[in-house]
Amino acid sequence: MKRRRKAGIAALLLIAAVCAAAAVWFFGDRKLMTADAAWEDSGDGDRMTVVAEIGEDLRILSGTQTLTAGNRTGKTLEEIVLRVPANAVRENCMVISEVRADGVSVEFAFDGDDPTVLRIGAPWAEGETIELSWRFHLTVPLTGGGIGRTAESALLVSALPTLAVYESGAWRTDAYDDLAESSYAQAFELEMTLFAPMSVKAVFGGALTEASLETGPDTMMYTVRMSGARDVSLALRTDGALRQRKIGGVLVSALADGVLAANALLDRAQEALASLDAAGLAYPFPSLSIVQDETYTEDGIVGSGLIALDAESDKEQLLRRITRLIARQTFGVLVENDPWNAPWLSQTLASAAEMLAYRQRRGSSAYETRYYEELEVSTRLTRPYGVTVGASTAHFGGDSEMTQVLRDQGAAMLLGIEQAVGEEAFLSALQRYARENAGKIATQQSLEEALREATGSSWDGYLSDGLAS
Repeated sequence: MKRRRKAGIAALLLIAAVCAAAAVWFFGDRKLMTADAAWEDSGDGDRMTVVAEIGEDLRILSGTQTLTAGNRTGKTLEEIVLRVPANAVRENCMVISEVRADGVSVEFAFDGDDPTVLRIGAPWAEGETIELSWRFHLTVPLTGGGIGRTAESALLVSALPTLAVYESGAWRTDAYDDLAESSYAQAFELEMTLFAPMSVKAVFGGALTEASLETGPDTMMYTVRMSGARDVSLALRTDGALRQRKIGGVLVSALADGVLAANALLDRAQEALASLDAAGLAYPFPSLSIVQDETYTEDGIVGSGLIALDAESDKEQLLRRITRLIARQTFGVLVENDPWNAPWLSQTLASAAEMLAYRQRRGSSAYETRYYEELEVSTRLTRPYGVTVGASTAHFGGDSEMTQVLRDQGAAMLLGIEQAVGEEAFLSALQRYARENAGKIATQQSLEEALREATGSSWDGYLSDGLAS
């Protein structure tokens, strides 16, 4: 009898242990993990500080921004321009007030025909560092895509104002194009503090360094930092699941509809990071956030340290998409490109990187089959005039067409170089391009130079033909 009783107790303990483990797996720990090496402030670049709060309904994000930036244009400027992409999603959803330059109130106004352009009347001498600050009040639009919310979630990619890029003697004020990345900006050091209700789950484009209840039992204070940011991005939910995992030193956070979807995103991210690293293209930042959301794009949306996509059920297709989006953290965030006139420098390089990662996972035979069945055949398709790998966003009829051309035809073009020079030299060129242009805005000439240095040959003509054909 005693043996039976002991056996019964052991069985109950085993069942309890299994249930406890399942509960942790399904619901996770309330205490969030933080990144280990998130802050690498060099002290000589631009810096953005954000203090913000959001309510439980996810409707209003408000707070202050402070930008400390140096004038490296080589000339004295009479005005400073910020880009406000949220106002392209819905006009006047972003309200700016109390703009100050070095603590003094200054005049500011949006362009009458483009509410994404905010002009600040503050003289800025060559070589001078200025501190700009302003208050913002964002009414998050009820829409899908990069900046929008539903009843239970909000996705805010490149949602807050950033300093416009100064090029060729003028501020870049290109008209908003929903095919272009909205994060076109010089790199900066980001420090963000967000106050949100305990009921809200949050992930960030940037490394979470602290999550504290010190402000009260119902409010969580998040502290986020990132070196080399191009934008301020975050995602929030009042439902769903938030899961985290340390993967090769990278803190990966997944915010999804449920725990199964969140764990699937983490599993695919683990495979993607491992295969990219094996291919010689290590992830450049200490953290990564992956968000399941309706993006209305073929591949997904990229913010600094954050990617968002529709999590589909096909594991292989999901893995490929996540791999491309992760690669775009290198080719598109670490190294910036002109999103209106040279979107291929982000998407095409990331697609080539995904193919290299695919070969690491599946082997050369599977790689060759996929290359000829999916990529090489795309180079023989007839397209309308101007729809080429090197086209600006104005030439593409939509996101699906642009993604297909830049992904398949573009990757075939680049991998043609690899076939000619070999894997080692081609990979060396991509690594050199990323290393020498980190924190900068790269051009076609930047890639040509990296290819020339790594391979000993000029590929300028080949690229020009491939981009225009």
